[in-house]
Amino acid sequence: MSKSSTPSSASSSSTPLLVGACIAWGVATLLFFLLFTAPGEDGTQPGWFLLGINLLETGAFFLAALLCFRNWRSTQIVSGRIVWFWIGLGLLSYVFGNILFFLWGNLWGLDPAVSLGDFFYIFSYIFLAAGMFKAVLPRRLNLEFSQWLIVVGIGLGGILLTIFVNLAAAEAAVVPATPAPIYLAQAAPPVAPEVVPPAVPEPVAEASSAPGWVLQLDSLLGPLEDGVGLLYLIGDIVLLIIAGTLLVAFWGGRYSQSWKLIAIAAFCLYIADMFFAYAVNTGTYLEGSLWEVFWTFSAVFFGLGAVVENAVSVNSRRSTRRRRG
Repeated sequence: MSKSSTPSSASSSSTPLLVGACIAWGVATLLFFLLFTAPGEDGTQPGWFLLGINLLETGAFFLAALLCFRNWRSTQIVSGRIVWFWIGLGLLSYVFGNILFFLWGNLWGLDPAVSLGDFFYIFSYIFLAAGMFKAVLPRRLNLEFSQWLIVVGIGLGGILLTIFVNLAAAEAAVVPATPAPIYLAQAAPPVAPEVVPPAVPEPVAEASSAPGWVLQLDSLLGPLEDGVGLLYLIGDIVLLIIAGTLLVAFWGGRYSQSWKLIAIAAFCLYIADMFFAYAVNTGTYLEGSLWEVFWTFSAVFFGLGAVVENAVSVNSRRSTRRRRG
């Protein structure tokens, strides 16, 4: 068997291609947002644009999940296979959440308080947090006092920002009442004869094209809105704290590059979620806003982290065999 045909050589040769594909995906998504985002006269984005950004975002998460599962199947991954299994499962759950969100909102025209996709999103936070925690756990967190201060500062900053976003949204949602005009006493103007306009029939609401089980499910999930919103906030804060811990724990050393990228991915996810929470709470959410690109960036950085981890692990095992030889 030739040297170029070994799995290690094949993995090394594919690394530049995969890195380039991830970066190109992120750049293409950003350009798509910048060039084609243009709300119509009714203030909504055209259907083809919404389909495009959903395909780009969902495709990025699916590609990142495949790259994580590739690490899970490899016996050479230094950080542990189970780490990448949980991260890949979290990214795959995000894919299902995106698909269901698109079906509910774009295909069936529904806007429920809680949909089935929300549960896949919540499970994605749980799986991602489990994988990232598994990566940190073997290091036993022998951090210095200054490093612990950084982790605590990141956590407190995330909590304060979350509180600020929700309070600002609550204040923005309160519209001050317009004071009633005060008229000075004056002679009453002549009363014009009242003209009764012709009766206009009220528009009939269009029946939703959603299946009956979807409508029934929405009615059952509606009361869970507050609980689901709280789970989102907790998930964002937990991911942010673990991402900060990853940055500190893996700051130096040979295997730090991939986990820096994973931490950046978690930060991008947190940024997009904060924009989303503010827009939803203030009633100003418009699907296809520029800040949504951070969701795709999050998937891109998860994918880059998986590719770099695979390359570093393969090269490390190869150099170890050379030294032994």
